[in-house]
Amino acid sequence: MHVTLHITTGCNLSCQYCYSPPTSRNDMSQQTAFQSIDFISENYPINTGIIFFGGEPLLKKDLICETIAYSRTKSGYFHYKVTTNGILLDSDFLEYANKANLQVSMSVDGNEQAHNTFRKFPDGSATFGILNEKIDLLLHYQPYAKVLMTVSPGTLIHYANSVEFLLKKGFKYIIVSLDFSSKNWNKLSIKELKRQYEHISKIYETHILNEEKFYFSPFEMKLASHIRKNNFECYQCHLAQKQISVAFDGQIYPCVQFVKDGVSNREYAIGSVTKGIDRTIQDQLYQESKTQMENCLKCDYNPRCNNKCSCLSWQLTGKINQVSPVVCETERILIPIVDKLGEKLFKKASPMFIQKHYNAVYPILSMIEDMK
Repeated sequence: MHVTLHITTGCNLSCQYCYSPPTSRNDMSQQTAFQSIDFISENYPINTGIIFFGGEPLLKKDLICETIAYSRTKSGYFHYKVTTNGILLDSDFLEYANKANLQVSMSVDGNEQAHNTFRKFPDGSATFGILNEKIDLLLHYQPYAKVLMTVSPGTLIHYANSVEFLLKKGFKYIIVSLDFSSKNWNKLSIKELKRQYEHISKIYETHILNEEKFYFSPFEMKLASHIRKNNFECYQCHLAQKQISVAFDGQIYPCVQFVKDGVSNREYAIGSVTKGIDRTIQDQLYQESKTQMENCLKCDYNPRCNNKCSCLSWQLTGKINQVSPVVCETERILIPIVDKLGEKLFKKASPMFIQKHYNAVYPILSMIEDMK
């Protein structure tokens, strides 16, 4: 079974926005990191993805390098990723990353106005100026690096322009998440989101018709589910089955979203790297996550909806099988816009569109191209 292992190197949540080393945080030790590798190599040695998270994981560059080196002494096949805010990226680390086959993903919240809304240094100064240079550096070393963009009600107005900005910078893989945890979602922000999606659909259409290769996360899965109808479901969340996340102290959680500070949320721990996984707890969480709300079962969009993400449901409602009304509303806006886009591109017989969504071997061909 393919499993993704998240190694949380440091758990001070303020790192996401403060962009500087915190005064105190819970750091993962080398011993715990190595125990995580021992555990994964003994239990899931086949094609396991090892992803380094923080806080800001590049505060622990040495630990990342040491952990990757240690994993190469173990049996099994592993591939490596790290998600960073980019501020600590430099040529030395990126040269190492390329040699180690470590894929680097960068968190960028869009254009200058969008990114600087929340991503500030502790003194309140903007981070975009530095980050803009780091984007060029990353794409020089890894042209197909993924960019992770978070959109909140406060940055919605910049959403489409931010997508254009990231494409012009050279990113070909744009992964967008809506900040559903914000309390500022209302009728006006939902209306603005619809307007932005409609604008983005025109951007998407233009790039596809120009035969430009790129991946835009909110659209791709919806397009695939529309094309394949009943043979495809979006966002299959196999809670506690396909992903496991190790906190700084070695406790194992069903997903990185459950780790939080690694201390206050222990009721969702499913084991530890020293004692292994409690299969009873693991199975209970999985079965509970598969119980859907009655409203979802009656909904025509159900097979294609983001209601399958148990981690997101838990973050927003406190329950792993209860969907937030905001998620429901945003999905109802997104799906018709994407369906209309797909039908238009199909009628125009766009070669890039046909390749992406009707050629079964396209993902393999695309991956080979990215590796050249």
